[in-house]
Amino acid sequence: MSNVCRDLRLYLRLLHLLGMMCWHFDSEQCRLLATPQSERYALAYMGLMLAASTGCFTYAHLRPHRFHLSIYNRTGNFYETLIFRCTCLVLFLLYLVMYVRRHRHKELVQHLLRLNRRCLGSSTDRQFLHNLILYGVLTVVCFGNYLHGYSRSGLPLVPLILVMVVYIYAFSVLCLLLVFFVCLKQVMAAGLIHYNRQLEQGHLAPGLRGRQQILMVCMGELNDCFGLLMLPIVGLVLLMAPSGPFYLISTVLEGKFGPDECVSMFLTSSTWDTPWMIMLVLMLRTNGTAVEANKTAKILAKVPRTGTGLDRMIEKFLLKNLRQQPILTAYGFFALDKSTLFKLFTAIFTYMVILVQFKEMENSTKTVNKF
Repeated sequence: MSNVCRDLRLYLRLLHLLGMMCWHFDSEQCRLLATPQSERYALAYMGLMLAASTGCFTYAHLRPHRFHLSIYNRTGNFYETLIFRCTCLVLFLLYLVMYVRRHRHKELVQHLLRLNRRCLGSSTDRQFLHNLILYGVLTVVCFGNYLHGYSRSGLPLVPLILVMVVYIYAFSVLCLLLVFFVCLKQVMAAGLIHYNRQLEQGHLAPGLRGRQQILMVCMGELNDCFGLLMLPIVGLVLLMAPSGPFYLISTVLEGKFGPDECVSMFLTSSTWDTPWMIMLVLMLRTNGTAVEANKTAKILAKVPRTGTGLDRMIEKFLLKNLRQQPILTAYGFFALDKSTLFKLFTAIFTYMVILVQFKEMENSTKTVNKF
């Protein structure tokens, strides 16, 4: 299992199974090969996903009342149908972008796989495995929440099947990309650790050269390829996040469930969005690349001055590149680090307040109409 995790082969196999990174991995040369068969598979899978997501979106748009929960209010039902349609739209965009940019993704992942093989240790191998286990556990929790929540809320059979398939598949695909992105950031952090150790051992030229190559990839291809993917994913999670607390306020706390179901629905609705939020926090908090990049200055400051060209090389590097921070962004809209967490939670709370206000307006309108 260690070798599998070291090369990230298990992630690549899962991504291949879901039709996103359809390449054959050559372990001897550490290369990703796009065969004619894999190209046909990627095209067929992309076409199938575009057709399926378009069909689900169209059905939900033309017949939104079919997705209404009998125990929910009008505001909540409108919000639920909006989330379903946005999920279909994100899946559509995700597969389209992944297919169109598949060659750029292949080159980037291949480069990081080689860096991974060269620089990683057993501790980082365990991180890859722990990330995958966490992803699997949260997928099971997400499936249990959706099945129990929607089946107990009065959703008809056909919409229930559609909702379960779309939401569980969306979680599997989107969060697998999040976990894989986290692993790639950990690969880059491990690479910086490797080159910082070379600097400590006095190998300045290869250490500085390797460090700069990693930062160029981080701020270049990694930002461009995965930053574009993170933008709709984070936006969808931001839209979904208030749904659990709002359902809790609108149904459980208003006594719409009996005493037998009240406790189970309370637990389900209170942990409804927990899997999505845990994956999002994991992605934003993993910031080892920036930490290791900033250590280079401390290492170079300890290098003894010799009065030779070595001193000028160090000073030139410090002046030009010390302030070069490996900032990952969602295609330039916001930074993909822990500084964004507070902004996201603030936005979620704001959306929650807006939903509650619409709910109170709906209740006031019903009261006025009764008189």
